[in-house]
Amino acid sequence: MRIIPNMIHAEPWRMHFLASAVVRDARPLAIALAGGGCSPRIYDGVSVNGCLLLEVDWMQGPGPYTPEAVAGRLAEDLSRRAAPTVLLGHSLGGVIVLLTALLAPAVVQAVVVSNTGPHTRDHGDTSLPERIRSRWTREVRRAFLQACFFRAPPPALMRELEQYLDAQSPDALLEAIEGLRRIDLSADLPSIRCPALVAHGEFDRRRGVVDARRLVALIPGAELVLLPGGHTPMVDCVDAYNDALNAFLARHLRATQSP
Repeated sequence: MRIIPNMIHAEPWRMHFLASAVVRDARPLAIALAGGGCSPRIYDGVSVNGCLLLEVDWMQGPGPYTPEAVAGRLAEDLSRRAAPTVLLGHSLGGVIVLLTALLAPAVVQAVVVSNTGPHTRDHGDTSLPERIRSRWTREVRRAFLQACFFRAPPPALMRELEQYLDAQSPDALLEAIEGLRRIDLSADLPSIRCPALVAHGEFDRRRGVVDARRLVALIPGAELVLLPGGHTPMVDCVDAYNDALNAFLARHLRATQSP
């Protein structure tokens, strides 16, 4: 089952990522977070065996949108769940996933991150904040999205991605991107204790394989799978992504649920 929720108000200043029915659901839950400015619909082709898949739009609501703030809100919501939870993260969403696993180690059973890294010192798009700040035109936005893929995505998905990015507040996106550029998780990632898979598109023009190898070197026991795609392997090579994801969860999620 797949659900893309409309987030609900708990307080005038607070937005929940997880609806009450999802919190109470006893089935394992896989929460998927896309990168900055990217619609969570990139996960539409993903199939997670034995899990409810929840595509979370973390850029909706009142903010703040820094990775630390989003991870704090997600960790708070996850603290209300008793059933197993797996976090899937792409690009900036992968950093949010790693931060959440650090903040809430007792409630995150496994993490799967794609095309991200512990820091952005070797990021292949160093001018992105300035483009958002000064010339974030429709043509520039489209070029940003096109660079996310090794192969052209389905036209319907590309239209969805363009409409999503067109509707985003540039200020909110800039807050998220600049927050990402300030983060270095190198000293923190050795504290992650849950199983971790780095499922990395090896033809990425933004995040090279060196970033994936850094993550695997820093996260204890992390596994690396290189996929035949670019920055967004869950679209570029969805079958290979699903195979890697489900093989990983078949080994590790079952183990975390055993007495």
